[in-house]
Amino acid sequence: MAGLRRVFRYARACAFAWSGAGRRARSRLDGTRAALLMYHRVVPAADAARNAVEPGMFVTPETFERHLAWLADAFSVLPLHEIVTRLAGDLPLPPRACAITFDDGWRDNHDFALPALERRGLPATIFVVTDRVGTEGSFWPDEVCRRMASLSGAAQRALVAAVGAALHGDPVESLLSHLKQMREEARGRALDRLRSETRDPSAGARELLDWSECDRLARAGVEIEAHGATHAILTGVSRDEAERELRSARERLLERGHGRRGLLAYPSGAHDEAVRRIASGAGYRAAVTTESGLAHAGSDPMALPRVGLHDDASRTRVEFLRAVPGWA
Repeated sequence: MAGLRRVFRYARACAFAWSGAGRRARSRLDGTRAALLMYHRVVPAADAARNAVEPGMFVTPETFERHLAWLADAFSVLPLHEIVTRLAGDLPLPPRACAITFDDGWRDNHDFALPALERRGLPATIFVVTDRVGTEGSFWPDEVCRRMASLSGAAQRALVAAVGAALHGDPVESLLSHLKQMREEARGRALDRLRSETRDPSAGARELLDWSECDRLARAGVEIEAHGATHAILTGVSRDEAERELRSARERLLERGHGRRGLLAYPSGAHDEAVRRIASGAGYRAAVTTESGLAHAGSDPMALPRVGLHDDASRTRVEFLRAVPGWA
């Protein structure tokens, strides 16, 4: 089934290019719009398979290298803060303007993405979870994927039912979707049950950046900005908790010499009017979401859309060129 989906995506991208739709889509990046590219992890395929990394959460180093080559060939890559400033001032952008962003602050961003960016001299922004910098492990969705991977299909389905989630196709995706919609306390109880019945084969490993790696990235032109203090889903906590989460992250980054651009990526992309207002009051000048689209002068600076990229859907040039102008 996955192979058929892959063939279909490639065929669709080819048809998009051959019809001329790709060229028309790229023409929208005409100096009034920008594509803010969203990555998470840059992981070798074998590591991704061994650690049950979600397919939509990574590109391989080889794919990322190709992306950078295609960007250098056909687009203008700018620092995110420069695009934000130009859009806010209604100032023109270069044609086919893009920015490269990463969410979460994975150690592999330093080990694999940074060397590729340095070879091309390209800027990027990494949004880190400040309380997790330098700590062991990863985030609960990644832990869920690994723990579920150790179970049989029947055991996965039974666990999904046990925590009250509806099964829609893949059990892991169903469980993740259910957990993301829960409030923090209820999610914690569900995760405790999962942990009591499964094992995490990667427990104890450090998968996230530490501060020295953040400093090294910054010296190389990769800006370190905020993704919350603990990665709490801000629409699922009280307004006071959301404010503490965002203020703490900003203050911690500034203490460490980072976060000077005042940029934020909402954890899990979750935001609403109250969260946007809290973020602005906490000193953030712009925030990015996981919503798909192109940023333009009329965009709410506290809710800028991005273009998500992952390995399964952007491995070839034709697929990449379909996705980047905002036609995922």
